[in-house]
Amino acid sequence: MISQMTLRQIPGTVKKGLRLKARKDGRSINRTAVDLLQQALGVGNGQSKKRDLSGFTGKWSADECRTFEKNVNPFGQIDAETWSK
Repeated sequence: MISQMTLRQIPGTVKKGLRLKARKDGRSINRTAVDLLQQALGVGNGQSKKRDLSGFTGKWSADECRTFEKNVNPFGQIDAETWSK
């Protein structure tokens, strides 16, 4: 295992984003950078970020479900004029 690594020419936006994330999460910049690299590479502690809606399962009331279905219904309709080209 590499105990240290030096990264050069880190863009200012990346540096700023890393600092902000570390501060927000209450962790060191190093720990934040290592965790982000592990996530991006799909390696590390075995915990992967969920990218689904499983956290919402069983949480909506029947009324909330109806409202959601009503609001997303237009997305399931095809605009023939747009797609005929």
